Amino acid sequence: MNKRIKVGVVFGGSSTEREVSLITGRSICENLDTQKYIVSVIEMDKTQQFWLKEKRNKRLVDFANKDRKKFDIIFIALHGSPGEDGSLQGMFETLGIKYTGSGVLASALAMNKVYAAQIYIINKLPHPEFIHFKKTGWENYKKNILKDITTIVGYPAVIKPVDQGSAIGVSIVQNEKDLITVINKTIKEFPWLMVQKFIKGQEATCGVLEKRGKIFALPPTRIIANAGDFYNYQSKYSQGGSTHICPAYFGQETNKRLQDLALSAHRALQCRGMSRTDIFVADEKEKGCGCDSHGESHEHNKLYIIETNTIPGMTPTSLLPEAAKKAGIKFSEMLDLIIEASL
Repeated sequence: MNKRIKVGVVFGGSSTEREVSLITGRSICENLDTQKYIVSVIEMDKTQQFWLKEKRNKRLVDFANKDRKKFDIIFIALHGSPGEDGSLQGMFETLGIKYTGSGVLASALAMNKVYAAQIYIINKLPHPEFIHFKKTGWENYKKNILKDITTIVGYPAVIKPVDQGSAIGVSIVQNEKDLITVINKTIKEFPWLMVQKFIKGQEATCGVLEKRGKIFALPPTRIIANAGDFYNYQSKYSQGGSTHICPAYFGQETNKRLQDLALSAHRALQCRGMSRTDIFVADEKEKGCGCDSHGESHEHNKLYIIETNTIPGMTPTSLLPEAAKKAGIKFSEMLDLIIEASL
């Protein structure tokens, strides 16, 4: 029972979120309890090779052969592809190496905004109206796509790459002219796009952790973007770019609804160990459930799930550790829960 667990923390990678992953990985390494774990630092470079850092030296990691049993578990701290989309999870599954977080299918579904949205809708979870198309579709059926955007989505509209995180490539447009300009620019770099209904309201997020096989929701957080019109890359990662209010001040009922949606999204995608679901609290009202003492129906703000992150940021000021702290869970204890759920 006193034997320390050998943990390899993998971070870096080749995605557009590499810099964020480097910060997440270092933060995890610094906060893992050395009384419980033997921590190995593993950086994936931009060519997707793994480097084990040992004191002042580093060497390539051979997961398939000599290093296969060096680790009891790999803590995946990669954002974006190939660390968050199921690719790396599939490699570790094939090699019989345990790893933290969601499995291959859940990772792949959550990373793909179209497939995740379809899972939400099938499970009757609220998600904004959207359409999606690839580069060849845009080139060949532009008029049809524009017509669908007008009739199904409307304006303002949100344009986003289907398989990117950290709000990379996301734009808000007010009319068709701006939409065409943004699509023509964005689709050169990201060949599969989603155009989604703009939800006027307040941005929120809610984390989920697991303890002894049971998932539980953390206090929801209200996000105020200071560095942009929405919670974009600059707002997420620049100094003072955003304000986090946790627990959110939406009121007890709405906070409970946010937690329930985060748990439902986690279950629907079959996530494991941890997740964080981004949700909009819309200005739009809908009829309530008749839950007051007189049994009368009332109106409340409509909620929309936007997306679920299977590997949320893990710096001390990131949303998941912040919410865990509010729930009385220290950073190191949160990492313990994630590892235990995966073992």
